[in-house]
Amino acid sequence: MKAVTPTAHTALRHTTALASLLFEPDDHLAQVEARMSELAGDRLADPGARMVREHLDTGGKRLRSRLALAACQALGGRAEDAIDWAAAVELLHNATLIHDDIQDGDRTRRGKPALWARYGAAQAINTGDLLLMLPFKALNAYPAEAQAALVQILAEYAESTARGQIRELALSAAPEKGWGDYFDAVSGKTGTLFALPVRGAAELAGLMPAACAELASTFSSIGVLYQLQDDLLDLFDAKGRRARGSDIYEGKLSAVVLTHLDLHPDERETVFRILGEPREQTDAADVAWLIARFIEGGAASQLLSRIELLASKLLASEPLNRTPEIHAVASALVARVLAPLEVVHGDDHV
Repeated sequence: MKAVTPTAHTALRHTTALASLLFEPDDHLAQVEARMSELAGDRLADPGARMVREHLDTGGKRLRSRLALAACQALGGRAEDAIDWAAAVELLHNATLIHDDIQDGDRTRRGKPALWARYGAAQAINTGDLLLMLPFKALNAYPAEAQAALVQILAEYAESTARGQIRELALSAAPEKGWGDYFDAVSGKTGTLFALPVRGAAELAGLMPAACAELASTFSSIGVLYQLQDDLLDLFDAKGRRARGSDIYEGKLSAVVLTHLDLHPDERETVFRILGEPREQTDAADVAWLIARFIEGGAASQLLSRIELLASKLLASEPLNRTPEIHAVASALVARVLAPLEVVHGDDHV
């Protein structure tokens, strides 16, 4: 079985104590959890607090809050100074998940009923909106100058995330769209939420604005890498959702679809006919056929190779290699992002 990337697997075995913040339970992460619960409010007295807490209690890797803590420490700051910032970015991320489940029609999240499936779309929208507001409240803990800078960063990146989500929905079953449109969408929707923790952490650590922006851009690329692997994983694993092929049911113009069309342009009409069906009318046999074509037709293996190449180039980039500590964090993050692809390597057709 071919390794994802030598650097990534080395990172899994030999990460520094800094990078271990991305993997292991930690006192700082426990403080982030406590801060999020505090911000949510009293679940016994407030239905909004109860729904926020129910969603947060479904778990998740807390990858973005972990990244904020690790990046701040790697850049010369203190992890404890990033606790409120880590809570803010994690709450924002979870707001997007609630809204995303409604838009995609996904009834499960992390193997449990999605919030809208339990309480209806209207209350789920309200809860997602509440989660969008709480990050700004979290930043009240900082001195005025730092608070003003972090509020501006949070607002800017939240806007970018929303615009990216709009672009992604506009891609659905759109034959005229291509790779440029895809990367515009995922850079906003997914890349932004990997850049945001680092951008704020760099601010707290006292980096100059140009260095902050450069590092944020680099970690945004790791977010794009995450989306590419997520698109590929949809062919092999249910990802805690209803079934394999959820992206097909949702009519998404994913990286898998675009890769397949590059290889088999003659199948364009058939692919878009299946993607264009309303989710509830999509034939499971068509989805199974398309999954098989994506794998046997070479799209899965080609996309896997592209992911591995992008990961290697990213970890060799200049912004990461200026500072060993931040390179260790990035290496560990890439390793964690790509770890689910082991299921892809285990498939005999890839």
